[in-house]
Amino acid sequence: MCELNVIFHENGEKKVLMEDVVKIKVNEENVEMIGILGDVRSFKGRIIEIDTTRDEAVLEPKTE
Repeated sequence: MCELNVIFHENGEKKVLMEDVVKIKVNEENVEMIGILGDVRSFKGRIIEIDTTRDEAVLEPKTE
């Protein structure tokens, strides 16, 4: 399967926000992540990278 781990990247540090993500929705302010079991998490930021070879999406905080 193609689940992603969503990683938060800030100031050189990485933290796993959510595992087993199957869908990502982006709107003007948030990135919404939906897990394989239907769990939903929202993050105020932006996607900076998606790497399917590593099963990873990297987010950073939104700068205004």
